[in-house]
Amino acid sequence: MISYSIRKKFFLAYLFLFLTFLLGVNQRIFAFNVAESQIVLAIPSQTTDRDNTKKKSFSGNVSWYGIPFHGRKTASGEIFDMNKLTAAHLTLPFGTRVLVEDPKTGNTVIVKVNDRGPYVKTRVMDLAKEGARELGTLNRGVAYVDCLIISNYAEHK
Repeated sequence: MISYSIRKKFFLAYLFLFLTFLLGVNQRIFAFNVAESQIVLAIPSQTTDRDNTKKKSFSGNVSWYGIPFHGRKTASGEIFDMNKLTAAHLTLPFGTRVLVEDPKTGNTVIVKVNDRGPYVKTRVMDLAKEGARELGTLNRGVAYVDCLIISNYAEHK
């Protein structure tokens, strides 16, 4: 007999495939994590020429940070925990959730912006160590990624 958790994972896999077929992958971004039974559907909103200052996606190099900052206050006032899925970005509002994808591997992770940085001009974001581990970029140190803003803190107020 198949256990409940395995049936749930198969159901989520079929649901993912159905949504992919129904909605079309070219206009949506899916993240699917079978181990944690999660499906994320991010639908970018349509932007007009007037709205170009508020980009919904960006790409570039990311790095990670950890031990020297673990337990210290972040720019948002939260205590930095390198084992959480958080990130530093120079301009995104604190609390913004970002879907980060490594195009080389297809791995994805969702992080919450709670700090400011990186202060290296060639990088767009710093991930906490756990985010880099889940993304599979921990050993590389710096990796090129595609990022999609999936929620903004201001939208939840």
